[in-house]
Amino acid sequence: MYTLQQLADRVGGHISGDPQIEISGIQPFETAGPGHLTLAGEKKYRDRLEETGASAVIVSPDLVSSKKALLQVEKPKVAFAQLLALFHRKPFTAKGISRLAYVGKRCRISENVTIHPFVFLGDEVVIKEGATLFPGVYVGNHCVIAEECVLHANVTLYDNVSLGSRVIIHSGTVIGADGFGYVFDGHSQVKIPQTGRVIIGDDVEIGANSCVDRATFGTTVLERGVKVDNHVHIGHNCRIGENTVIVAQVGLSGSVEVGKNCVLAGHAGAVEHVKIGDEVTVMMKSAVTKDIPSGSVISGQPAMDHRQWMKIEAVARRLPEIYGKWRKWLEEARKTNQEK
Repeated sequence: MYTLQQLADRVGGHISGDPQIEISGIQPFETAGPGHLTLAGEKKYRDRLEETGASAVIVSPDLVSSKKALLQVEKPKVAFAQLLALFHRKPFTAKGISRLAYVGKRCRISENVTIHPFVFLGDEVVIKEGATLFPGVYVGNHCVIAEECVLHANVTLYDNVSLGSRVIIHSGTVIGADGFGYVFDGHSQVKIPQTGRVIIGDDVEIGANSCVDRATFGTTVLERGVKVDNHVHIGHNCRIGENTVIVAQVGLSGSVEVGKNCVLAGHAGAVEHVKIGDEVTVMMKSAVTKDIPSGSVISGQPAMDHRQWMKIEAVARRLPEIYGKWRKWLEEARKTNQEK
């Protein structure tokens, strides 16, 4: 239980109304009741502040209400995320290493960890303070798992994978599998040995059933703060810049470089060796086939400036009409020629 003022102090906000209202949780706008805090982040909610049953509402500083207590903050969605985490945080409790886990040779495991039954640890694995490995996790030889990492059930780390602090990897994800490298000798596909590794920076989160391939040689890198959704494939030797967001079903071929603070929307893809600059937005289903400069917003197949693609799409939607007019003009021209 927190007072509204205590919550405002945590997110740097201001109170309009009674600052001593007690808040016991955060609920959706339509279902919130007394004691709840809710968010009015979209216009359809901002126009209906008086309708929610919540005791208080997170809003931007320009909104006012005569009946509702408001927590006014510059970035309402950020404040919402921070306070939701506050109410739902689960304090870490070190439970040690289960007797049903397998621990290889010369591993270095900190005392304050939780390793559940049926975890497999290869040789010379390093696991640091506060890490949690759920049942079915496989960790290959020479892996490093830093402080406060969480590996959910059935995550697989191949050999030579390094995780930074506070990395979260969801169930079914595979880190460090062989990159897809083959060369045709005229008779069959010859496998190119994949001898590199994967390095993942601090505060990275990777969704369920995603794959990050090891480098052919060298390193595949996800820098600090990268967020990867479910069902994403990141190929060998890719480098993803810090704070970039990669949405579900994105596929990146080998040696793609993505800059900082980018967004790659669902179903987007990139061919091998392209470079995407900083703060680029790649719209859904876009196919990146060439280097993209920083600050761009691109879409289409192949991807191009988003405004140009929208103009092409606008014309494409009118093609049946244009075709009909062309056929009519052609028929009239044919009749005129016959009359002559």
